[in-house]
Amino acid sequence: MLELRRDGTEAHAPSYRPLTVWLDIDNPPQVQYLYPFRRAFEERGHRVVVTARDYGNALELLRQQTHDFHAVGHAFGASKLAKATGTLRRARRLTRLFSRIGRPDVLLAASRPAALVARRYGIPSFIVGDYEFANAGFYRHTGSYILHPDVVDPASFVEQGMRPDRLIAFRGLKEDISFADVDLDAVAPWPLPAGVRPESVIVLVRPPAEKSHYYDERSRALGLALLEHLASRPEATLVYAPRYPEQVGDLARFEWRNEPVVLRESVPFVSLLKAVDLVVCSGGTILREAAYLGIPAYSIFQSRIGGVDRHLEGIGRVTLISAPDELDRIILRKREGLDRLESNPALLDEIVQLVESGPAPRTTRRMASWEAG
Repeated sequence: MLELRRDGTEAHAPSYRPLTVWLDIDNPPQVQYLYPFRRAFEERGHRVVVTARDYGNALELLRQQTHDFHAVGHAFGASKLAKATGTLRRARRLTRLFSRIGRPDVLLAASRPAALVARRYGIPSFIVGDYEFANAGFYRHTGSYILHPDVVDPASFVEQGMRPDRLIAFRGLKEDISFADVDLDAVAPWPLPAGVRPESVIVLVRPPAEKSHYYDERSRALGLALLEHLASRPEATLVYAPRYPEQVGDLARFEWRNEPVVLRESVPFVSLLKAVDLVVCSGGTILREAAYLGIPAYSIFQSRIGGVDRHLEGIGRVTLISAPDELDRIILRKREGLDRLESNPALLDEIVQLVESGPAPRTTRRMASWEAG
């Protein structure tokens, strides 16, 4: 396995040959940790093309930062067949886009359709991933490189068929990228709706990703138990961030001491986190973002726990909840300030330099059958 680490040497000089760098955003959390690369690459003289799938609130989050991107594709559906068909369909659409605007030189993403297109063009593809039990075997077939935090055991990727020389470990967490350009003091907390008592403990809840391939039904059961637990607590006000519209209906199952606040529009993630006292969710990016900022973070994720969450638990920044009788471990109290982790503040630039000096493009392969039409 390769390792991406700071070694005390001077930074590489910018590439003499400007690249066309392709950033593909496949779901909402990727906006936080992929879009910052745009500025970093452009400052070094490269052209950047951003594509994004219309899934969840990904496009809304992107529009809060730019309108200069290409919307390509939409939600795939929950079944394996729908995901496979959607992946191929989006890959075809991305190929048609680049036939009009010119092919890129390199891909940085966390996207299966984009990796397929990169394979077709014979360009290097770098996939950012921090959950080793997601289906990474796909990227073996596309010849991609997986960039992952060094707290993740690479054996899980190797067991899925990834070649060790395609695994690149970096020091730090992907949240080092998300917060690289953020002045926390300059970001105002999201204004809570009128009627929320100032003394109330604000609890941000993100329910399970029920359409993901690694979803475990125990996560939903524990999520409902969590809502019932919070509904009975007079000191708590729920801020509910559903992944899908139908999840809002779960709130009606319970009698609430305080009226829940439902997020129906996208809220900038830093502003939202600064408005709450703690976060409870079924794993995912928002859990790690909260932990990174020192906001009490609790996970009800019931699938296999990854190395990043184990690491955050080990340093006291995440509490793992595994059963309804453990919900009393959630401490409902007002938060005092932030405590930013900054495990590797230089990570953004380190990955940019890695991509710049990446391997030479492979020979372009003949168009595959999924590109027809």
